[in-house]
Amino acid sequence: MTNNVETGEDFRALLRCLIKRLEGLGADAPEIDDVLLRWASALPDRGPKPGWPGLADQLLGALDAPSAGLAEPAPLGDEPSVASPGDLRALLLALAADYARNRAWTADRQARGLWAGDGGGWASASMAGFLESWEAWLDARLGRTRMSPGTPSIEPVTWASVAWQLGAARVYE
Repeated sequence: MTNNVETGEDFRALLRCLIKRLEGLGADAPEIDDVLLRWASALPDRGPKPGWPGLADQLLGALDAPSAGLAEPAPLGDEPSVASPGDLRALLLALAADYARNRAWTADRQARGLWAGDGGGWASASMAGFLESWEAWLDARLGRTRMSPGTPSIEPVTWASVAWQLGAARVYE
């Protein structure tokens, strides 16, 4: 897929295309933690702020990379502060482990015949659903001021704002 992303609206359009692509794969679509691990392994140690085009390149690269496998389950704990590609890599690894923990929690609840909704911490159980949450959150936030003091602006796209977007997509319904 070609990256024609220049703006936040372009990025939203890319997310919508990727959602359709992933939904078309059905059961063959990659797991969220697999894509997060791919993304983490592809990040350089140093780099300029990503901007919308760089963020699109990172996401497309992660989706097109060979499978990294599934993460080992671990709780997220405190989300690390993100100001560099290395910091984002640490967050991506932590999110992948937390998603694996959520998947194991859900599977355990279902195996015991218990209700598994609203409790695992992730709003989405598929990569398409995660991208859908991300796109919906961006739709609600683009062009608006900061949500509260201490939260990064979405624009310009920085390492910190990418982290903020991923955290929001994790829980946004």
